[in-house]
Amino acid sequence: MKSPVIHTPVRRRGIVSVLAMLYLMLFTVLAIGFYSASTMAVQVSKNDRSIEQSQLACESGLQFVRYQMGYMNLDPATTDANLLGAVATALASQLNGTSNMGGNSVAVNNGLIYLPSQAGFITLDPNTGTKFRAQIWTSGPFVWTKVTGYGSNASIGRAVQIQFQKASHASTIFNYGVASKSAINMAGNVTIKGATDPTKGSVLSATSGSNPLTMTGSPKISGDFSFSNASGTNSFANGSIAGYKSNSPNFAQHIHSGVTPPLFPYIDTSSYLAYTQNTYSGSGSTLVNTIIPPNTNPNFAGGTTIQGVLYIKAPNHVTFSGNTTITGAIVVENNPSGSLSTNTISFSGNVTAQPMSSLPNNSNFPAGEKALTGAFLLAPNFGVTFTGNFGTIGGSIIASQFTYSGNAGGVVQGTVINLNDSAMSMAGNSDIIIASTGTTNYPAGVSFGNKFAPLPGTYEEVAP
Repeated sequence: MKSPVIHTPVRRRGIVSVLAMLYLMLFTVLAIGFYSASTMAVQVSKNDRSIEQSQLACESGLQFVRYQMGYMNLDPATTDANLLGAVATALASQLNGTSNMGGNSVAVNNGLIYLPSQAGFITLDPNTGTKFRAQIWTSGPFVWTKVTGYGSNASIGRAVQIQFQKASHASTIFNYGVASKSAINMAGNVTIKGATDPTKGSVLSATSGSNPLTMTGSPKISGDFSFSNASGTNSFANGSIAGYKSNSPNFAQHIHSGVTPPLFPYIDTSSYLAYTQNTYSGSGSTLVNTIIPPNTNPNFAGGTTIQGVLYIKAPNHVTFSGNTTITGAIVVENNPSGSLSTNTISFSGNVTAQPMSSLPNNSNFPAGEKALTGAFLLAPNFGVTFTGNFGTIGGSIIASQFTYSGNAGGVVQGTVINLNDSAMSMAGNSDIIIASTGTTNYPAGVSFGNKFAPLPGTYEEVAP
């Protein structure tokens, strides 16, 4: 007979201890797993957030650069060789002194422009640490931009680059009858009016001076008057604007203060120079595609006929003192030397003017020349005086200073544009009738500078 097995308390306790140890190990392993998983999830979440922040910073920076490139206005004569310097100058004008630059200045450093600097960043959100830096360089006529963005983790960044190409600015300046960078003084019985539509006789002063418009006597503007200096003070005397005098309750709605001026034009007369064939020798009453050399200072008396291009070099005082018949355009050389005191064009007699398209069909006036339409006078850095009647002028009149006096008057099939902030004066019985052509008909030789537009096909993500 076998003896019964007796389980002692000690053995039972041993088994319980082993089981407890197993459970403890199991829960420990699970706890470690949960901890690892949670820690990994948090880290992944942080990384994802940093990636999103850096990507957002990068894209925001690209939009910032895109705006700046689209806002700048470069001279159309800018060459590929000086493009980077011109871009730097334009960006400096737009950005230096702003909080975005953080005290830095735009400059070219070893063929590159950095915004805000080579080691700095433009901060988007100080709470999250999002920031970006832009790097700009040129390649031929193109501008390249690389933008690098970072979020809260400075070791995680994103970068994109894109190419920009030149694009022409547009301007609404030809919607005005008279547009001047200067103050405008109207005295006596001067009238500016639209030929068939009173609104075509609108006037703009873009001066920074304190008195954009001064009227004395009873001058008239048939359209509205706009001025850019919001703190400017105008004197209207007994003058009228849009048919109302200053004491009329309807007057104020035709005066526009603090207007953002349209772009004023750049002038390039090289297309006209290409058709000049003759040089003025000091005599002759008929000038066909003729260059006036500098310091000639000619006085064209009665019976002068101009056909095609009259191309004036500076410095020069050119006077039309008698009846003058013009079929074509009068232009001055690009970047003329001298000043408004050394460069003048005066019309003291009666002028009959027809556009370039009215030239006869012969070998002297090829089709390309006859296509140079839209301008009667292109004279930057020249002062122009009218004291006689000018009939109907088949194109816009653009110069750096204007003086109308006496009985000067006529129809301008375009816009009168004063390029300098040097007072435009109109006195006597001058009667300027505007048949403006609007923004759809820019004169030949007139442009409004270049901005830069992105080429979508060149967008790519690159290493920070």
